[in-house]
Amino acid sequence: MGTSPHNPSTPPPSRAQWKAQQQQWKRQARIQREAYRMQYRANSRHSLVGPLLLVGIGVVALLLTTHHIDGGHFWQWYGHWWPLILIGAGVILALESLAASGSSRVRLGGGAVLLGILLAFLGIAASYNRVNWSSVGQQFDLGNGVNLSQMFGTRHEARDQVQHALPANATVIIQNPQGDVSVSPGEKPASIDQLRLTLNKTVYSNSDSDAQRKMQGLEPLITSHDNTVVVHMPSSESQTADIAATLPAKVAIQVRAGHGDIAVNGRQASVDVNADHGDTTLSAISGQVRAVMHHGDFSANNIQGDLDLSGRMDDVSVSQVAGAAMLNGDFFGDVHLEKVHGPMHLHSSRTDCQAAQLGGSMSLDGDDLSINAATGPIAVTTHAKDVSLQRVTGDIKVQNSDGSVEVIALNPVGAINIDNRKGSVQVTLPGDAKFSVQATASDGEVHSDFKLSAQNGEDRGTISGVVGAGGPLIRIVAEKGDITLRKSE
Repeated sequence: MGTSPHNPSTPPPSRAQWKAQQQQWKRQARIQREAYRMQYRANSRHSLVGPLLLVGIGVVALLLTTHHIDGGHFWQWYGHWWPLILIGAGVILALESLAASGSSRVRLGGGAVLLGILLAFLGIAASYNRVNWSSVGQQFDLGNGVNLSQMFGTRHEARDQVQHALPANATVIIQNPQGDVSVSPGEKPASIDQLRLTLNKTVYSNSDSDAQRKMQGLEPLITSHDNTVVVHMPSSESQTADIAATLPAKVAIQVRAGHGDIAVNGRQASVDVNADHGDTTLSAISGQVRAVMHHGDFSANNIQGDLDLSGRMDDVSVSQVAGAAMLNGDFFGDVHLEKVHGPMHLHSSRTDCQAAQLGGSMSLDGDDLSINAATGPIAVTTHAKDVSLQRVTGDIKVQNSDGSVEVIALNPVGAINIDNRKGSVQVTLPGDAKFSVQATASDGEVHSDFKLSAQNGEDRGTISGVVGAGGPLIRIVAEKGDITLRKSE
């Protein structure tokens, strides 16, 4: 028998062949990944979350830099409500996925993810309630206070005085874009019709010669037309001039300040001020007062005429007004009024409050509105505040929501009309007062110290009846809150 032929075994691949095979496997894997990515991208589209976030940030930044919204107020609001951004982004992604119906995938880019993380970080930082964001915004003054010339130049100061004769029955207009303005009657007799200006100049420069040139250019331009005298200071971010003006007390004054505080006192004529970015203080003024604020605090004391305040401002303090006090605008701080002998009216985007006379005080902040010792008719319309009216007389009307209402009335008691949603109502009346009552509490209970018909059901309570011989109607409606009638001694 023959033997079977011998088949030699296949030799193992060489090192070079093994590396070539590995390279081929890697190329094939890379080609498969690229094909998968192309297929994934072809079947997906970018979400609108990223562009919407950018548009929202741009709109808010524009409103901040143009001072249509206050920086401190915005950051306090954002620190409380920032999670709504994440909720909104999730809702948009869910709606986009449902609209795709499996035909394509919605893809959220890495930039949008980083932007969301940044917004969340800012929200957490803003929610740290011990930070005074309003003060931080004022210190940095982003958008209006960036002044590179002051940051890199050396400070140079000088003092100068200017005098100008005034015509009879003069009106003086002071325009200062950069610097404070103060106006006082001075120490000279009021019969001397002369305007005296003391200029405290400040320039920033890296050379003495350039600083001297800027000082010479920082001179007021004084022009006269009929009985109007205009003082205009040149405008430059690298140079400022604080103006201290003295002029007769009976000369009417108008002040326009760009970046700087305004202080006017001791006037026996009308005062008109316009503050773009700074605080305003007015005192001891016998004439009419008109003030327009764009940013800053406002204070007025001992005003013998009417006061008309409008614009956008932070803290407001007004006291001793012989005439009417009209406040109209946006208030981003606390408001406090005392002793307004004429009509008082405050109007903002959230609150409208008026009274015939304010013998005591009125305070308004983010959570509370209180009036003490006022004469009616009194009308308050607001929301999300606790309203307290104490020692008030005359007709009263209150409309509120998401807060409590408390009224303590004195004789003579007028008609009281209170409509409060999602909050309790408590009214205290004199024990000898005469009135009739119609009160209804939805989802609440009623209580009365007076001998009236008070009934409480499962979800409704009512009070009705007449006290004494009857008189003004006390009408109270409370939704999701209790109603209490108290009897004062």
